[in-house]
Amino acid sequence: METLMSGNEKILVVMYALANGFDLSALKDFAELNKNVRAKMKNVESVKMSVFNLSVETPKKIIVYNTLYNAMAKLTPAEFLKLKGKQYCGRELKQKFLSAGLCVPAAFDERENYRLWRMESGKHRDHLSVNITTTLKCNARCPYCYEHGVKHVDFDETKIDALIKFIKQHKKDTPVKLNWFGGEPLLNPKIIDTVTKRLGESGIEFTSFAITNGSLITRRLIARQFKRWNLRGVQITLDGTAEQYAKRKGYVDGQRAVFKKILNRIAWLAEADIHVDLRLNIDRENMNDILNLIYVLQARFDSNKNVVYYPAFVTGVKDKLSDDEKVNFVKEMFRAIANPVKMSINNRLYSFPRSLPCMRNDPQAFSVDVYGRVYNCEHFVGRKDKALGTLKRLSDKVNAARLDETLRDECTTCVFLPKCMSGCASNLRTGDAACMIERYMIQAYIEFMCE
Repeated sequence: METLMSGNEKILVVMYALANGFDLSALKDFAELNKNVRAKMKNVESVKMSVFNLSVETPKKIIVYNTLYNAMAKLTPAEFLKLKGKQYCGRELKQKFLSAGLCVPAAFDERENYRLWRMESGKHRDHLSVNITTTLKCNARCPYCYEHGVKHVDFDETKIDALIKFIKQHKKDTPVKLNWFGGEPLLNPKIIDTVTKRLGESGIEFTSFAITNGSLITRRLIARQFKRWNLRGVQITLDGTAEQYAKRKGYVDGQRAVFKKILNRIAWLAEADIHVDLRLNIDRENMNDILNLIYVLQARFDSNKNVVYYPAFVTGVKDKLSDDEKVNFVKEMFRAIANPVKMSINNRLYSFPRSLPCMRNDPQAFSVDVYGRVYNCEHFVGRKDKALGTLKRLSDKVNAARLDETLRDECTTCVFLPKCMSGCASNLRTGDAACMIERYMIQAYIEFMCE
């Protein structure tokens, strides 16, 4: 057994602690809990393969990755048979499998203990995250935008007092996470200035992040406002190289050479030590050009630690890619890049298991639209019928109910559950697969490693 990636010791120990009736409050003294759990593991005789093992077999290699514990190993055919319980497994190899989480005690109910851990985690949400829609106006006309039909207006400034009060009421001891959203949020920087100034005057610590097309970023904005906003990162969407990008974005102000300008603005952000996540939107129409885009990004940003990119399959389109097509295309992307780290694969492989799929089930995460209405998903802003309530009237009962876990039947036994947690409900409403991008990236990466 060749260990390619060590498992996450904390989650492994917690799962064993739950299975053996340990009090999770003992996590305050993790070293002692770890010692007790490891002692139990040494006495395990009967084992079984983890239900969260993803295995890829080729004539050249066998790689097993565990989506709950994050362990990854390359096995020989004989070791793989032993892991599956089809051949006798000696004590030394068995302990290696146990320590990585690739196998577990025979009486161990991983799915139930993972459920118990999620429930326990939900009781201790130590953050507040607020998506603030500065405006529903946008200077682009992306054909796949889920905000078609909403009225293009700016944030109602009479709601600012209610917004500040809402943040004060819900904040925890950790800094508040603000996410500036739109439309195009930088069409209304005034609201960002006002909110961040008011929070600062109230002594409320915060960090912020912006989801923007990047076209309105200037060096002056970076040097002055971004610092005042405590902006740590931005997400910018790219749809292909110059011609494809211009066609799909459809900027209404008639900018020329806009793709080149966006690349320059990405470089300015990175120079200012602001992290840039490039979301590469993919569908059947532009997928070939996305591979060309990767070569462009490599040439410009390969050595820049502040710029990474990741695939995102466009939803709500008629000619959808199948799951297999998505995996195969992501594999093509891995073949095209010199350094897989640039495609954020480490973040997917090493991520802590999800206790929730996204903000929809997190009672400490909210989206606020321009009218002061509160939602559990940013896809709904501007649509009154989808609101949980308002900044002034949000029922504690309605909000607490968000923690209730409803997994679709096919998700309960899926190996990707710890990475996905039943995925995106909004995607389901458009007739798309709900699976998070991890489902395709991890599968593609391991298949790529086996080539």
